Amino acid sequence: MNVEISAIINLLSQPPSHQRWPVAVETWFSGCEHHELSELVGVLQQQEPPLPTDPEETNWGRLFEHMLQRQRTDLAAEQSMIAPSVKELSELYEFLGPASRVRHLLLALLAQRSDSLSIEELLSLLIESPPIEVSGVAIALSPFLQSDTDWDLLFPRLFQALSHPVAASAILDLSNFITRQGKVPQHPAVELVDQLEQLLKGVVNQLASIEDGSITKTAVNLTPEDIASQVNEGIALASALCDAIALIGDIDKTAALFQAMDLAHRRIQAEAAAALVRLGVEAGSQRLGGLAEEPSVRLRVLAYAEELGVLSEIASQHQSLEARAEGTLALHLAEPHVMGLPPTKLEIYDHSQRHWPGFEEAQDCFLFKYEYSLGGEPFCNIGIGAPEVLSSGTDLTRFSVDDLYAYFAGKIVSHTDIFEMSADDLDSQAQVKATRYQQLLREAGYEEVSPITFGFFFEHQALAVTARKGDQFGVVVIDDTGILWFAHISMERAMTADDAYYIYKGRKLFESFETLAE
Repeated sequence: MNVEISAIINLLSQPPSHQRWPVAVETWFSGCEHHELSELVGVLQQQEPPLPTDPEETNWGRLFEHMLQRQRTDLAAEQSMIAPSVKELSELYEFLGPASRVRHLLLALLAQRSDSLSIEELLSLLIESPPIEVSGVAIALSPFLQSDTDWDLLFPRLFQALSHPVAASAILDLSNFITRQGKVPQHPAVELVDQLEQLLKGVVNQLASIEDGSITKTAVNLTPEDIASQVNEGIALASALCDAIALIGDIDKTAALFQAMDLAHRRIQAEAAAALVRLGVEAGSQRLGGLAEEPSVRLRVLAYAEELGVLSEIASQHQSLEARAEGTLALHLAEPHVMGLPPTKLEIYDHSQRHWPGFEEAQDCFLFKYEYSLGGEPFCNIGIGAPEVLSSGTDLTRFSVDDLYAYFAGKIVSHTDIFEMSADDLDSQAQVKATRYQQLLREAGYEEVSPITFGFFFEHQALAVTARKGDQFGVVVIDDTGILWFAHISMERAMTADDAYYIYKGRKLFESFETLAE
């Protein structure tokens, strides 16, 4: 085993880090011989395969991403030999086992090659033992979205994997994509339209049973997580099926689409309505017009209405800049990693034209106040819908409008001369400045000063801390020109030192914009 491979194997066993791997390792991947890549795959199979619960599995995924990047370079250079071999990748895929959350990247390596041997092995693995997650199948097939291949190598055989719920939506999405792009003369699943209709009816029935709660009577051991997973998979599959049936163009298959349109979930209603419009059914246009009132699906509805030539069916107030910004924020809030569902109430908080980072001209900026009423005290906050879409876990409802815009602008601004460092990890020069700032704060009457972040904003330097002033706790930002203090009104969703620094950065940005405008 050469030194570089030994170093890589050692990295795999280390706790995962957000830092880049050593330059020597990254350089090795870009310049190693093909036989060394094969040797690496062989050595990997001599290790203990990581379990999904092992944090080290992340490192394996990182390794496979390096292999993808190297292969991408080799393919662009039209290298006559590509390594590892198809057989070696297949063996490593099976070695990692069905529970692996990173082995889908090996399928992406096969898909990226797009030759008959690689596609044949990819199909076999997908049909027999697909990745464990829906997103993994989508990533495995994603290279086909970026470059053409002989689609007859993929379809219709790939449809044999539709029996795996985890794979079905990604497979249909790919077949829908190549049909919409005109890469094939007709939808690859045209001969399977009856099967697709039955599958859609089954998914709709399952989602309906979740909506009315009857699923708990037939599957008593379902956890909330199980139900959420079923909903997410069902929505993705129902959407792909609606699109596929519409692209196939069989007007006799509208019954399942009408059933889907009767579900409470607005995303599926929109997909079913758009499919009906594509098939020339007037009820679809009417439903799209009604759905435009709902902010969380408004952007999707407008996109479909424009694509299908029925934008005139949508009321003008739902096509305005404000309506689109409201829809953008509602969609953002509904993301699983944000709030997980649309707000129960959403209303305009401010609309003004302001210069914004990344834009030459002043932009229409929209703030919205949103509310979630899910029992108990309503949860309220403020987010921005344009020209950026952002929300916060911090309670922003007491901020002034100017500071709200400063907060969001400071949070997203990106420039090589604007950056931050943890106060625990400063170089000697920054440490001297941070110590001086802490002393100035104590002299100004602040106690229990705890440094959090040291920031650089062009020629300015600043320190963000938590502190106490009298009997009030809060957060402070200090630079050479002054002190910015925010007292904690409540400890629930309280402002952090980094939040204060976002406002500081945003204020500096807007000051610079005003100076330039003069």
